[in-house]
Amino acid sequence: MPQLLRKLARDRLVWFIALGVLLFAIDEAARQRDATRILIDLPLVEKLVAQWEGQTKRRPNAQELDALIEGYIREEILVREAQAMGLDDDDVIIRRRLAQKVEFFLSENDPPELPDEAGLRAWFDENRALYDTPVRVSWQHVYVASEGAASKVLEKLRRDDADWRQMGQPFMLNRTYARQSQIELARLMGGDFAAALFAEQNEGWIGPFRSAYGWHAVKLTKRHAAQQAEFDPLAERVAADWQATQARVAEQAAWQELRGNYQIELVPVE
Repeated sequence: MPQLLRKLARDRLVWFIALGVLLFAIDEAARQRDATRILIDLPLVEKLVAQWEGQTKRRPNAQELDALIEGYIREEILVREAQAMGLDDDDVIIRRRLAQKVEFFLSENDPPELPDEAGLRAWFDENRALYDTPVRVSWQHVYVASEGAASKVLEKLRRDDADWRQMGQPFMLNRTYARQSQIELARLMGGDFAAALFAEQNEGWIGPFRSAYGWHAVKLTKRHAAQQAEFDPLAERVAADWQATQARVAEQAAWQELRGNYQIELVPVE
């Protein structure tokens, strides 16, 4: 046995393995120590104080600061225990929250420098549809359940509409609407109803039109012509819209760069 020990002691491979085991043990001990070690340093305290000030608009007193630190310690311990138990694995809420935080980092860029007035005007002209006022209509209606009933009500209204609010059936929404665009009207009553009403050029009682709710005798009270927007009254809004658009472009570019770092493979379904 002593001769075997002396032989092993002279074997460099044995020493190499022993050294590796020793380093692994030291690293594991350090890892275990770090897993149960919570460091409370000045930057952390300053962060807790800043968060407190952001919520309360004042600095915490000594007792409140102790409570903040103790709250952080409690949260840190619970988070580490949850990670050790694997509670964060395949958790949909945690996955979404982490994704939201990365999206925030992607969008956290300095606001782009505004172009000069000529550049903003050019952008305004290219995106004029965002600012021009479309054709709008003001209208009122009487709701009934069937097309036949709506036609009869419409005949009466064309002769005399003094008591039009008392005619027809109760309706869950309003009976009168002012200055609605076709998109707004389609959201409210359905695309076919909006298209039929906007196709009418003459004011007065028209229809009957069918909506998502039933049939209506409709009075087109006023058709408001489209208006072309002017740059000067909207200059501040145009500048804000330009910056928001550029920020979205930058965020999309950052996402495309990030996505390019990953290889997406579609596994065939057998």
